[in-house]
Amino acid sequence: MNILIENVKILTMADGEEIKNANIYIENDKIRKITKEKLDFTYDKKIDGRNFLALPGFVNAHTHVGMSLFRNFSDDVELMTWLNEKIWPLEDKLTAEDVFWASLLSQAEMIMTGTTTFADMYYFEDQTIKALEKSKMRAQISRGLTLEDKENAKIKENIDLFKKYENSQDGRINIAFGPHAVYTTDKNYLKEINKYAKKYKMPIHIHLSETKVENDDCMKRFNQSPTEVFEECGIFENKTIAAHGVHLSEKDLEILLKYDVSIAHNPSSNLKLSSGFLDCTRIINKGINLCMGTDSSASNNNLSMLKEISLTSVVSKFKDPKNLKAYEILKMATINGAKALGLDDKIGTLEEGKLADIILIDLDNPNHTPQNNLISSLCYSTFDTDVSYVIINGDLVYENKKFTYLDLDEILKKSEKSFENLRKR
Repeated sequence: MNILIENVKILTMADGEEIKNANIYIENDKIRKITKEKLDFTYDKKIDGRNFLALPGFVNAHTHVGMSLFRNFSDDVELMTWLNEKIWPLEDKLTAEDVFWASLLSQAEMIMTGTTTFADMYYFEDQTIKALEKSKMRAQISRGLTLEDKENAKIKENIDLFKKYENSQDGRINIAFGPHAVYTTDKNYLKEINKYAKKYKMPIHIHLSETKVENDDCMKRFNQSPTEVFEECGIFENKTIAAHGVHLSEKDLEILLKYDVSIAHNPSSNLKLSSGFLDCTRIINKGINLCMGTDSSASNNNLSMLKEISLTSVVSKFKDPKNLKAYEILKMATINGAKALGLDDKIGTLEEGKLADIILIDLDNPNHTPQNNLISSLCYSTFDTDVSYVIINGDLVYENKKFTYLDLDEILKKSEKSFENLRKR
């Protein structure tokens, strides 16, 4: 499909904080040209860009989309109680069909709120990939790997996903290994994962130092921090996204910087589970790539990157209003996320030749008036409902706040039914 977005305000995330007015010419899956000039261009769809701001689609660098059935199921507890007493017992009863509808529910929510790419860790991930055939989103998929793994069946399942789905769906799908965390693995298991990650050149997606308890227990068990354990086991020798990173020492940061590990900040989940709040300025000043995720809608309890952007901005200024300016936060949600997934040569900025993953924000409303500073407006004033158009891989998947491919009514009904059946098992 060829698309012309005419006379639109553009924040490319490649030209600093400059916002320009231009036309965006999309040819098939790529951005052909960004220019004020009128080109001789045959298009299938023209979008009047007046009163809209175009920017790269958000990259949700850490989530578990199959968990959306657990939204608002267990609240007001800390992480380990939440996992052990509420989430894990119910997860044991999940079926493949449950995860399919939960994944589709999550993907619909993410599209509606401007996310075009996500990094996921869960199981029944073939069902999440099946859902992606319908939603058309871009994703890095990893099978959650934990120690209860007879004959490395989960590792083999992760490898099978790689062999079957890597670069599938027009290149929108990539597969990573998903060792869950230091407290659900051991060193031998981590070394086994590292061996296969190197063999297949697969990236890694992990949880790291989410809570102080995690760190303290790791010190008792290994006399090392989680970061030191992962380094010893070779995990960081592979391209790695480390989710949370709330409780990291200076030594930990040096290790992460050495291996170019990306940290995915999850502010809502961290605060809601009383895990703490990441000092983003400290991470950025260290030179570590800092991106952003929502975590699951079971612990957040939604998948809106706009919410995470707003929360990150205001909480980071608790001690100093100069901390973490708006443009830095938008980088976390776009190009830094693309870097974390190894896709920064393809997405994360709006540039000629890059893949057309673009969202349009409606500015014709009270919350964006007056338009004094649109970058600030994105961080502090934008509502989820301001997302009006979403283009992924040059495909218009959300047009004037309506889905092109998804039947939202069906998704809502089937998801509700899935959870009703789950609770009866």
